[in-house]
Amino acid sequence: MPGIDKEISRKNIGFLDVRDINSEALVELFVDLRAGEQSILRRVFGQAKRFQPDKPSTKAQAAVSLTSGRMEEYIQSELAKLEAENLSRLMAMEEIKSDLLDRGEIQRIWESKMEVEKSRGLEVDSAYLDSIRDLKQERIVQENARAELLRQKAALDCQKQLLSSLKEEVDEMSEKLAREKFKHVDEQCDLSGTIHDLQVKHEVLLDKKSMLEAEIEALRKLRSWVEDEARRSQARAKVLEEVERRWKWEEQ
Repeated sequence: MPGIDKEISRKNIGFLDVRDINSEALVELFVDLRAGEQSILRRVFGQAKRFQPDKPSTKAQAAVSLTSGRMEEYIQSELAKLEAENLSRLMAMEEIKSDLLDRGEIQRIWESKMEVEKSRGLEVDSAYLDSIRDLKQERIVQENARAELLRQKAALDCQKQLLSSLKEEVDEMSEKLAREKFKHVDEQCDLSGTIHDLQVKHEVLLDKKSMLEAEIEALRKLRSWVEDEARRSQARAKVLEEVERRWKWEEQ
């Protein structure tokens, strides 16, 4: 190992980070590099200047390394084994096929499958006929439903016409009611004016009544005063008559 390490240290293997490579891996690396163009390292990393031992390899790099060197020989050997096994399997299948043909097994299997297919065909035909009958019944049901829909549509059209005529009548009645309402409003306005005039006249009559009552009261007071004055005048007249009578009596 010291001799190899010394030789590696003298060789320029092309990686700048050779000091970061493990010593055991460094030996294997050196041995691989001595293969020149057949080197697995050169096939995988090409002319890279850094080995980067801590960096994981890509799938492509792993595939190249597996198909290079001793691994390539192992893979080729395994592929050859698989091809031989496949060829042996095909030959065994041919022998089994020939044996079955000789014994008539294939014909019996074929006839059995044909019987199964015929039976299946009969079942399919029966199912087809059943489907046809179901479709006919469904068609009858659909036609009846269509006829019912047409009857309902005709009934709806009649109802629509009836509603249209009723709407026209309602519109006419609405217009008539609007005219009557307008007329009623006018009558209400006239009535309000008449009531206002009557109220004014009533107030005038009340004023006149008050004036008449005042005049009647004044006349009543005047009558009372006149009656009082008349009584006083009668009293004075009596006094004057008495004075005149006495005066005449004294003159005699």
